[in-house]
Amino acid sequence: MITISAIQLKDNFFDYLEKVTKGETVVIHHDNQDVAQLFPIRQPDWRDNMKVQPRLLVSPEEIIKPMEDIWEDYI
Repeated sequence: MITISAIQLKDNFFDYLEKVTKGETVVIHHDNQDVAQLFPIRQPDWRDNMKVQPRLLVSPEEIIKPMEDIWEDYI
């Protein structure tokens, strides 16, 4: 996260806009207080932050294999 003054934003708007495009959050400071934030619209995927990754208890082939008792009329 980058904290800048409103004057810095005015003087270098496109530089900071490029940083936001690359994923950075910019906090704008004015009169000794934070007044706004610029952040990318597309937020990181929540799945990237998962601590526990899901895993299959069976093989992928077994998952897509039809169940004979249900499909026997269609085979």
